[in-house]
This record gives sequence, structure tokens and C-alpha cells, in this order.
Amino acid sequence: MDSITKIEEVLFIAALISYLVCSGIYIWYLISRNEKFVRVGTMLLYMGLLAQTVALGLRWYSSGHAPMSDLYESLSLFGWGIILFFLIAQHFYPVKAAGALVVPTAFLITSIAGVFYKGPEPLVPALQSYWLWIHVTIAMLSYGLFTLSFGAGFFYIVQEYLLKKNYRNVLYTFLILLSILGLALGFWAGSWWAEPAKVMDSVTQIVSNDYATSDYLKILGGGVIGLVVGCLLGFLAGKGASKPGFSSRLPSLDVLDEVSYRGIAFGFPLLTIGIITGAIWADQAWGRWWGWDPKETWSLITWLFYGAYLHTRLTMGWRGRHSAIIAVIGLIVVLFTYLGVNLFLSGLHSYAVPA
Repeated sequence: MDSITKIEEVLFIAALISYLVCSGIYIWYLISRNEKFVRVGTMLLYMGLLAQTVALGLRWYSSGHAPMSDLYESLSLFGWGIILFFLIAQHFYPVKAAGALVVPTAFLITSIAGVFYKGPEPLVPALQSYWLWIHVTIAMLSYGLFTLSFGAGFFYIVQEYLLKKNYRNVLYTFLILLSILGLALGFWAGSWWAEPAKVMDSVTQIVSNDYATSDYLKILGGGVIGLVVGCLLGFLAGKGASKPGFSSRLPSLDVLDEVSYRGIAFGFPLLTIGIITGAIWADQAWGRWWGWDPKETWSLITWLFYGAYLHTRLTMGWRGRHSAIIAVIGLIVVLFTYLGVNLFLSGLHSYAVPA
């Protein structure tokens, strides 16, 4: 391992530790409302973002191409985008409390990136294009904004139930969300553990996963474990939040609604550009703009989903809880488009970056 790669690895670990510590700080801020403590957390978050930025820059320098060609690089960029947009939102809006969900999400995504860490490698032929960094950067930034919208939307739902003193629904909200996320992450962990063989059809050039029976059992086992852990964490978090006076620790409904909307309002055009640049790249790499590959299809589904959010809000006047629920579900759609398609469906993107 050369010195540049070693420095990159150290900086990535430093950023990961920073996000872990800041996750605890923002969760504690949600409980205690200690402004001095969270200011330290914000400074540490800036330092972690800087470390990860330099790490990504060093990967670009050492590899000779944009750091977006594999799961480690793209997941790292995804987590970087979440932290970047959260800090921007925190600068303009009083949304520090949302960091109790957004920052741990960024830490989790970045830590998953670490699982796939490996040294710089040359690009496969289809990725040797300047469209790589254009397409993937835009897509990852849109995903970061959608994650910010998810965090604000989730706390909008919680805040509304708290103001109505509907504490049982607060518990159910945490339980349902963390159970679903736990199940999804469990399936991901199981599929990673399974490590199926990759098979490419010589005629269609479609890459598929060759799962054995033991592989399916590992995936199922991972899902069950993730569901149990998610249920436990959701119950504990819900019990802690479903108390009188907890609403005073969250931003107002208006602020949460505004931040959630802004995240999607800025993220949707970026996603649109990302799909367009992806189509141009596909034409150069595969000789067609659009082929209904699973990744392309789910990118379109994600685009339609967030387009429906903006349509219902701007033309039908949907605000508040309806929009918040769509924003929360949107992250699940994004995560499946980003990771689920590559893990569970066959297609031309199965060997490529999951943008």
C-alpha cells in the first residue's frame, strides 16, 4: 500500500469516527437541548466532512479517475453528500434536532462503504468516460438531499403526534420506521454475506447473480436479524420520545415541512439531470439511450415518485403530514434503487457503480 492510499484510509477512518461521535452528540442534544455541546458536535462534523473530502480527493488522484466506480467510492460519496446538505440546512434553519436521525444515517452509509474498502483499481471499459463523475456526482447529491428530506419529514410526523398528545402513534412511528430499515439492512447484510457468483450471458450481456440455496438462507437470516434489531431499537426510541414535553425539543412543524420540501425541490432537478446524463452515457457505452434495464427502470420509478410529491404539493396543496409521509417512503425507494437493484436484480449495471 503506497503512502497516498494509506493517508486516504486514515482520513476515511477519521471521518467515520467523527460521524459516529457526532451521531451520539446529536442524539444527546435531542434529549438534553445542550446548545454548547451540539456546537462542539457541529465543529467535529465539519472536521469529519473535511477529512472525507480530502480522502475522496486522494482516491481521485491515486486512481486517476473520479472516485465513483465501486460501492466503496459511491457509498462514501453518498454519506458525504448527506453531511454536506445537513450542515447547509443547519446553517439556515433551526434543524439541529433532525441531526439525531440524519447524522446516524450518514454514519451507517459511510460505515457500509468501509466494508467494501479496497485500493484504487483501473476502470472497466464501460466506465472509462468523463460521464462517470458527472452522472454519479449528480445522482449522489440528489440522494443526499432526499435523505435530508426524509429526516425532516420523519420528525414532522413525530412532532405532529406529540402536539396532539398521541403518544402511542409516536411509538408506532419509530417502531415501523426502524423495523423497515432494519429489515432492509438485514437483507443487504445477508446478501453481502452470501456472495453469489456473477454470471454474464454471452448473448444479452446481462449480468445475473447465481444464488445457491445456502445463499438464500443467509439472505433470509440477515433479514430476520435486522428486523429483530430494528424492532428493538424502534421500541426503545419510541418509548423515549413518547413523553409530554418532548415536542419542545424538536423544530416547529413549519420549519420541518419547509426543510423537507426544500430537500426534494432541489434534489428532484438534480435527479432529472442525473438520469439524462446517464442516458447519454448509456448511448456511448452500450449504443442505446434507454433499455429498461432494472437500474434504469427503478431510477424512473424514483423520479416519478418525487415528481408526484411535487405535483401533489404544488397543484393539489398537499402540505404537512401527507408530504412528510411521502418524503419518508422516498428514502426506501432511493435505497432500493441505489443498492437493492444491484443486489437482487440482474442487469447491465450489476457490475458497475450503483448510481
